[in-house]
Amino acid sequence: MTTSQDHVVTGSPIGGLGAETLIVVIAVACAALLVTQPAALAIALSIGLLLASLSNFDWFVYAVVFLLPWYPILDPKLPVRDVFVASRFALLAGVWMIQGKRGRSLRDWVTNTWVNKGVLIFAGVATASLLVSAQRTNLDAYKVLIRTFSYIAVFFAMSGWLVSRDNLVKIIQILLISTIGVALFGFYQALDGSYTEFYFRLYPLQEDVLEPWTGRITSFLYHFNSLAGYLNLVVPFSIGCLVLAKDHWMRWLGLICFATCTAALVLTQSRGGLIAYAASLIVSIWYLAPKPTVRIGILAAIAVILALTAPMLMNYFERLQSVDELTELSRLAIWALAGSMFLSHPVLGVGYGTYRISSLTYVPEPIGGQLHAHNLYLQLLAETGAVGFLVFFALIGAFFYIGVKLVKDPDSLYRIVGIGTCGALTATLVHGMVDFLFNVSPQFGALFWLVLALSIAAFQNSRKPGKGDNGLVT
Repeated sequence: MTTSQDHVVTGSPIGGLGAETLIVVIAVACAALLVTQPAALAIALSIGLLLASLSNFDWFVYAVVFLLPWYPILDPKLPVRDVFVASRFALLAGVWMIQGKRGRSLRDWVTNTWVNKGVLIFAGVATASLLVSAQRTNLDAYKVLIRTFSYIAVFFAMSGWLVSRDNLVKIIQILLISTIGVALFGFYQALDGSYTEFYFRLYPLQEDVLEPWTGRITSFLYHFNSLAGYLNLVVPFSIGCLVLAKDHWMRWLGLICFATCTAALVLTQSRGGLIAYAASLIVSIWYLAPKPTVRIGILAAIAVILALTAPMLMNYFERLQSVDELTELSRLAIWALAGSMFLSHPVLGVGYGTYRISSLTYVPEPIGGQLHAHNLYLQLLAETGAVGFLVFFALIGAFFYIGVKLVKDPDSLYRIVGIGTCGALTATLVHGMVDFLFNVSPQFGALFWLVLALSIAAFQNSRKPGKGDNGLVT
């Protein structure tokens, strides 16, 4: 096999030692500012992102990706509370200008593939379902819709910006580094035996929402299950880097990320998250191991390890031993409610983002008025009907197909992205049986669509003739 056929994942750490030092200095300054004045930190980050976008757009992109786990909400008195939604639209606007300089119109860039058109169709269906809904005057539903648009903005921005191998490698590196930081803060919570004062300074509104500390970590996310879902999107990429990357830096980064994410997932005590992790692990190994005998051997070894470690984990974490009767009955009631909402509005549902308010017209609290249906499939059916459900899962199938194609590519980088995509989608579909994280976790939603952007960018680059270390996607 020639060098041109096997482009290995190489390269030094992002930006060299100077960039690493700068990141450490900024992190220390942010921590100090957070302790003294949380609102000032969010404002400072917003100003910093703006300056980065004006001076060096690449650094702005890196910052947006690195800060994905952070999502502070500003004081309600300020004109813009959700600065990170604004930053995602700014990201799209910046890439739009770059594409214009390259001579590409918005139409050519956004609708250049059938997958991109499918994303736009899903956005259109979600919008239509809300506009024809009985709850179309509900302001909160439009906030959910705008947040979803911000996820899609990340998808189009990143798929348009990721035109070179170097950019693709750097984004994966930043994603792994950022997620290691997420896991480490989760460990700090576990050692401190609380969500920590730091966490509530970052998210003061969570003091009235989160249940009392029971040993389950949240890290920088709003909920334990959201953290589990977020980590599961990154774990397959860490596995890919650990096994396939030829550069020692990338392999060590993959190993550290995989180990810390695995430990953090256990500390979330999220039953759905741990099952999704196992499914993602199986899919990743299936595509990494070329021979069926090797696959069977590895999976058998994993089964033995799980059989030995599961009893110890269950003894240490009582919550993992069983599902309590209250949770079981409430979930069944919530799922039945979502099913009733779909059957009442089978075409376009009750309206995207209206599940909470619409459910109250069917049953009173506490079953009615829940934030979500605790099920990806039922939530989509209830809110967007059969049309939205079919469009969304047609997209999932398309991206899974892209991931499988990338796994078979001789280029190590594209194989990493393919394994990451297939593993992340598997984890989302499995965890989606008991949770719907898109509306309740903006960090998860943005990362999910970033993963899709990585897959389409890698796929487009892999299909170009003469691809190489400096090859561009045009």
